[in-house]
Amino acid sequence: MFNQDMLAMLTAGDRDELIRDFMTEYGVSEPTATMATSLFITIASAMSQEQAETEFQRAVTQSVAQGESWATEFVQAAFDKRLPGFRATYQRAITTGQDPAAELAREHNLPTAAAAEVVALLTNGSSPTAAQPTSGRTRREAPAGRPYLADITCPSGIVKVTVDLTATVPSVTVRTDDKTGPSADAVHDSTVFLDGDRLTIRVPDIESATGVTQTVTSQGGRTTVYQNVGTVHGSVTGARIVNGDMYIGDFNGSISSSPIEVLVTLPAGSGVKATTHNAHLKVTGPLAALHMDTRNGHLTAGVVGRVKVNGRNGDYTFDAIQESVDIDSHNGHTTISSYSGHDARAITHNGTLDIAATPRATGRIEARSHNGSITLRGTRGRQDLDVRTRTHNGSVRTI
Repeated sequence: MFNQDMLAMLTAGDRDELIRDFMTEYGVSEPTATMATSLFITIASAMSQEQAETEFQRAVTQSVAQGESWATEFVQAAFDKRLPGFRATYQRAITTGQDPAAELAREHNLPTAAAAEVVALLTNGSSPTAAQPTSGRTRREAPAGRPYLADITCPSGIVKVTVDLTATVPSVTVRTDDKTGPSADAVHDSTVFLDGDRLTIRVPDIESATGVTQTVTSQGGRTTVYQNVGTVHGSVTGARIVNGDMYIGDFNGSISSSPIEVLVTLPAGSGVKATTHNAHLKVTGPLAALHMDTRNGHLTAGVVGRVKVNGRNGDYTFDAIQESVDIDSHNGHTTISSYSGHDARAITHNGTLDIAATPRATGRIEARSHNGSITLRGTRGRQDLDVRTRTHNGSVRTI
């Protein structure tokens, strides 16, 4: 760029060359390039180069808000040119748990407000012109949601986590179809609170057996046992439960309870810490990090940055893991359709392991099973991978 002295000495030919440079650089029409050039020269003549660039961006944005067609074309062309870089930074920030707006501002030298708007535009799949005010409405910059950690404890039921790229704050719903009974009581007694960037959700356990009383009477040498049944979960001595029907002496009743659902929505870049006993976890959308402690729960997730699972009898399925994975299981099956990280450890006793490494994967991949088979895809002949496998009764395949 030119300093102030050089700007003062610009000739008509120099201006024409600047106009051509704008046309070549941004792919805009000559009238738009002429307006942009004149505006920049006017601003740059009165202040330093760094100040001029910021003021130029502000002036163009103001012209867009005022409906000037040249400014709309210029902003659209500038955005389209930088879009691939913006999108790459945005996706990398989401999968690594960073704030997309902060990363855009840092890597592309964008003002904070502009970075927030780019996040909104990429999230909504729209263009800069779509953000113009209409019908006299005041234009506002779309806020960028910061990442949160959802700390979820739910002994039974199902937990569904959705990462919504348009969300700016988390939301939670704890529900059941039951109006009364143990599930309804557990939902009523659940707690949800937000402290800074930590969202804590606690669902109490459902009582294993309640409402069972037994009376023994003896008369004339004859003993009679009466059992009165309220709500029963699990097994009760002296009773049979078949397909939800309980048989105790002359009693024949239906014992059932609807499952508890925990529905969580998180902004981009967020993470989840889940503690369950029998509850299953399903994650939709890109998650930065996931830590799950469970006994019998299954786990299904899409794209996750970092994963750690301590489980016993569940199956764990991932579309993609981007950074690292550490899974300990007893009877569960683990499937990772795409692994691009630098450190993978998957251990199971009776389950199977199926991991597909991408060309971006590096470092250690350790897979161990006692009785289950191990399949590692994309690892054969890879000198950049430290592959370690071991099984007792199962088979090992590297493809």
